[in-house]
Amino acid sequence: MDAKKIKKYYCWISVFIAVLFLLPPQSQAVGILRAMPAKVRLSIAPGSAKTGTISVENPTDSVKYVKAYLEDWFYLPEADGSKDFKPAGTTELSCANWISFVPAEFNLPPFGKQAINYSVKVPEGANGGHYAILFLENTAPQMEEGGVGLGLAIRMGCLFYIEPEGTIKRTAEFNNLKLEKKHQEPLTINLDFTNTGNVDLTVGGSFNIIDKKGLVLARGEFNDVYTFPAGAAVLTSGWKETIPKGKYDLVLTFNLGKALEEVNMGRGPIIVKEAEIEIGNNGQITSVGQMR
Repeated sequence: MDAKKIKKYYCWISVFIAVLFLLPPQSQAVGILRAMPAKVRLSIAPGSAKTGTISVENPTDSVKYVKAYLEDWFYLPEADGSKDFKPAGTTELSCANWISFVPAEFNLPPFGKQAINYSVKVPEGANGGHYAILFLENTAPQMEEGGVGLGLAIRMGCLFYIEPEGTIKRTAEFNNLKLEKKHQEPLTINLDFTNTGNVDLTVGGSFNIIDKKGLVLARGEFNDVYTFPAGAAVLTSGWKETIPKGKYDLVLTFNLGKALEEVNMGRGPIIVKEAEIEIGNNGQITSVGQMR
């Protein structure tokens, strides 16, 4: 089909700004709509329900038609917080069928607000974390550009994290600790992380290298990782300065409850691991003991 024939057809372009639900409210204006809260994390006893409200705001001077609908979501294998989406009720950890809400469609007047009322009912026997997203989609008026019709659909979402009360296990394994120092390159610290629990984990951590007198010679932060149950990731950190020859204690501290802290639901388990390391004349790593 040549270009002239293609122009006879309407071309619909959908722009999905799904990352907006991770941004602070002032950053969400770019998505035409604003929604608060961006995340709903609830602990609900199996067989019980909880209700709440999502506030949707139109920060523009034009009327916006909004359609709301549920989908499933999950973390991508990169474990950096990026996500993918599937139809509602199609993933193993979906809670889309537990959620009802009104209204599903509405017009937002200029600078207006609309409350979406939701209810989450956890079925008897539910176990472990379950997840869904309520998308809010605004379709802009159809435009004509060079003979091609453009329909611009912009959506943002509110993430749901539902935890059946009394069933949640926040546990993890840390393995394969590796320290490496090559020539003039920085010291790198890597280890494998596996989510062995039954709920999503946002994990951050830090390290300290301590001499036998208790003096801290190096410290740093690991990258945050985001996983669902059975998910795995690599935690990485490093140190640029030279550490003198000697034997040291490496202390690793990991917070399994960062996701809870984000929504003021308390703190999760703190895991501390230690290993003895030895550094040679040129700053190279000559031995790494077993983590304990």
